[in-house]
Amino acid sequence: MTKTTIINVRVFDGEKVAGELSTVSIDENGRITGDNAVNLVDGAGMTLLPGLWDSHVHLSAPGPDTTEKSVLLLENMIKRGITTTIDCGAMSQEQYKYIRAHDDLPDIRYVRNFATSSGSTHSKFAMINKDCIVDTVEAATAFVERCAEQNADFIKIVADVPGPSQEIINQLSKEAKERGLKTIVHAARKAAFQMALQAEPKVNIITHVPMDDPLTVEMAAKMKEADITAVPTLVMSESLCNAKFFPGLKMSAAIESVKRLHQAGVTILVGTDSNQSPIGPKHGEAIYREMELLEEAGMSPVEILRAATHLSAERFNMLDRGSIGLGKRADLVLVDGDPTRDMQLLRNIRKVWNAGKEVHTVGGTA
Repeated sequence: MTKTTIINVRVFDGEKVAGELSTVSIDENGRITGDNAVNLVDGAGMTLLPGLWDSHVHLSAPGPDTTEKSVLLLENMIKRGITTTIDCGAMSQEQYKYIRAHDDLPDIRYVRNFATSSGSTHSKFAMINKDCIVDTVEAATAFVERCAEQNADFIKIVADVPGPSQEIINQLSKEAKERGLKTIVHAARKAAFQMALQAEPKVNIITHVPMDDPLTVEMAAKMKEADITAVPTLVMSESLCNAKFFPGLKMSAAIESVKRLHQAGVTILVGTDSNQSPIGPKHGEAIYREMELLEEAGMSPVEILRAATHLSAERFNMLDRGSIGLGKRADLVLVDGDPTRDMQLLRNIRKVWNAGKEVHTVGGTA
């Protein structure tokens, strides 16, 4: 690995602009160091940021082994500066291990499977397998045990009506907590979101926002009080609403929900729900549209960049990355211009480093 020093660069350290003409160095172990290197990159007029996170993607698809396609999708992501991602689908353990072994791809974590119930919308999906069906408290315990045995990093629960009962959601949350695993709950309708908020013990992350009716101010306040993280995936909401995939969905409800979460001070992360369905957001490029929609919902460029870097690392407890500081993993993105003032400039990627390895260089707009 080549030791590198980026000079004359504006640095967004994951929380704030930390300097306008700064120097950042990468050592031979892929960490940020205070020692300058011989290999210099002139960052004049550019901004250096921590590697971005997409906190909700689906890399697998129904059918034969999709590892090769997943690698192509991950390559698309790293070209957009995404160096860490959370797979929220039904990725196999073998595929997970294969991808984790490649240092030129985004670093991934996965849920292995998701818990739904007979008769739910998710139970009819093509990717469903029998291990996803959780119709009893006993099955909830067995589901979490299986996921833990297959090295799942998180436990995903699909809240829906019809779907798992409150008792089953509570049991899934309890079993995950006892094993030290964070919970991610899918909730795309208001009633499902309410179930996620009522879970005991509390869940950690709720992904999506209601598209039927907006969250109430009281629901947003409860989420803030419980310190539950939101991953709205507005770009997926937009795709579903435009496609009229399900009746009664309104993009205005999703935007208003995020506005209320933001006003309540809920921690919001950046996730796209990119997937391989015909209407699914495209891996990599969808992060730009997600950020535009978050800005439309009231978040500032700096708040959005925090959400896609430092806050993601904090909320997923991966504190070796997400910020630019001595000893941190050198996941870095060099961008022409200042995206802390104009989010559109985030498309102007010049270089991407993944754990200190330069994995992408580009001469034009992404």
